[in-house]
Amino acid sequence: IMVSVSIRKPVKIAAGISPIEAVRFTPAQKDIRSRKKTIKLNPVSMGIANFKRDGKKTVAIVASLSLGGIILLVVSSIVLTRSPEARARLYFPDGDYKIYLQSEVPEEELMAAGNPLNEELKQEILSIDGVTDVIANRQTLHTTFKGDINQNTGNCDMLTDQNYAKVEAALTEGTMPTDSHSIVISRSIVDSYEDMGVGSTVEISFGEGQSSVPVTISGLFGPGTYTGHGKLLIDGAVAFAPQDLFCELHPEITSFDYSWSIASDPKKAEIVKAGLKNIVASHSNLALDEINIRIEYMKSKDQVAFGSMEVLSWLVFLFGVINLINTTLSNQMSRKQENSVLRSIGLTQKQLCKMNICEGLCYALFATLATLIVGLPASIFACRKMSIAIFAGKVVPYKFPVLEMGLFILVLFGMELILSVWTVRRQKKQSLIEQMRTME
Repeated sequence: IMVSVSIRKPVKIAAGISPIEAVRFTPAQKDIRSRKKTIKLNPVSMGIANFKRDGKKTVAIVASLSLGGIILLVVSSIVLTRSPEARARLYFPDGDYKIYLQSEVPEEELMAAGNPLNEELKQEILSIDGVTDVIANRQTLHTTFKGDINQNTGNCDMLTDQNYAKVEAALTEGTMPTDSHSIVISRSIVDSYEDMGVGSTVEISFGEGQSSVPVTISGLFGPGTYTGHGKLLIDGAVAFAPQDLFCELHPEITSFDYSWSIASDPKKAEIVKAGLKNIVASHSNLALDEINIRIEYMKSKDQVAFGSMEVLSWLVFLFGVINLINTTLSNQMSRKQENSVLRSIGLTQKQLCKMNICEGLCYALFATLATLIVGLPASIFACRKMSIAIFAGKVVPYKFPVLEMGLFILVLFGMELILSVWTVRRQKKQSLIEQMRTME
């Protein structure tokens, strides 16, 4: 009975220690019995322990892997915010097509002789199957305004009920015209010519050699008016003036229409496009502008600007992958004897594989978390600033780049899994005794 009682405690302690834990202690240690068991050793806990073994190296690998992901997240988010479709729609608010004047004859002469954009043409367009409305988009004349020293030319649009609020929102300085002899001009002109600014007086005329009147520049506008046709928008408005000024300088013109927006049924896009092309082909002084042309042009520009940034992010990520592979190989060499000892005391090949996979997944998991924790706020901030700049102060809701980041995470976790399995399979080519001997 005394023997049974005396060995009960030691046997109970010994039974609670696994073979793997036992090899961590030497006969010289005296505090084995008083040691508190904090974790249960298993492939998962051992993989996590390996991950935390060298803190500096772990941080370096996670940082190099996540840096590429952060750049990719920010760039991809900006690309989504700068959606070519959304930006092109700013120039096509009412439909996918515009018909506008394009002739070698000056606009004022063409309009005075009888504006081609007339009621007859409108009815012809409305007769196309799928066209639902024809909306006057711009009333425009080519203008010249002269200051004390410099002069500038460009298109001047008429202020209407449709565009007044948009122009007012785009003002960066001054006020909207308060009388028929006040205008607002583009800020880019003032930046180039010192004698033109808010409050200055310029001589304005609509057309070469036409009569002019003095007007006051009441305000300056920046981006946000979204005028112009074609890829380069070369006929965009450089000034806006009241209707009375147009009528004063050209009383002979009854219609100043320069551009029409064509609203149509998206399901009949091909029919509408073919019909509009036929109409434009029969009129030598008209041209057709399509939203798809604008979208493709914007996509090509973005591909050059942001495609290189996305390539850079993947190159940075590749650098992190190379760093990880190098670390994995060095760990394999340094831990070969350690893994062999673990195998010799009962760790199975399957458990060793789980341990390596767990360590690799820790790298992938923490790299993903670092990417999201740092990259998400940065991308939201960048997209907000980009949205305000592109959409004239309007903040577009943030869109997470699911496709790009999904691919990044898939590559990250897949690569870690492949590396872990490859490491174990390489160790299987040698017996346990050979692995232990080669380390010596």
